[in-house]
Amino acid sequence: MVKKKNSSALQGYPREADQILAAHSLFPRFSPKMSADVLGKAIDSAFARCVSNKQGKLKPVADSPEKLVTECLRHLKERSDPILSPSFVSQLEVGDLFELDAVSHEMQRHRMTIGVFYQFLILELMRQNGWQVFDGSREGDIVADVDTPGFSKGLRLYMSVKKSKDTVGGQDVSGVIRRLESLAKEEKNLTRPYLCVLCVATPANSLLKFTSIFRGGSETR
Repeated sequence: MVKKKNSSALQGYPREADQILAAHSLFPRFSPKMSADVLGKAIDSAFARCVSNKQGKLKPVADSPEKLVTECLRHLKERSDPILSPSFVSQLEVGDLFELDAVSHEMQRHRMTIGVFYQFLILELMRQNGWQVFDGSREGDIVADVDTPGFSKGLRLYMSVKKSKDTVGGQDVSGVIRRLESLAKEEKNLTRPYLCVLCVATPANSLLKFTSIFRGGSETR
């Protein structure tokens, strides 16, 4: 998880307790709130992009037990340690071996997919708000032009979306921001101030704060 350290390099704005992530209180809530229908459509659209390639066609997946076995055997050969794996594998039954690798292979595939899902979801939600938003040059990146009250030029956001706090270390944060900043500095047609943003989709320890969006609901859970 991204931990906060005492450093003069950190700007002095409110942050989450013991973390370098900006405090939730800094982000005003939408008024009016997004409807459940809008959120549902954004989620469906994000999932549709996750399972499609750049041409909009469905990505190939193993659609039979035989194809899944072949894929998992390939995964086992390519990703296994050449010394430790033979010793471990020799102690297992064939069925147990396949079950172990099939589960880890599928879990890894879903982890990779869900990381991209959050990028697509943020894109769709920002589009629903009427902002100009685009895919960045690297997977997980977003570029957006947003309106700013009282400042007619608006703001350009260079964003990188990470799946979880637990997978983002201190060095990752500085490296991501430096990379985003280099993109901003190389932009020849930039006509507004820019802000580099690191987004973390899911919180640590599975703790999630949200406010009900349904009719009559304002409860924070």
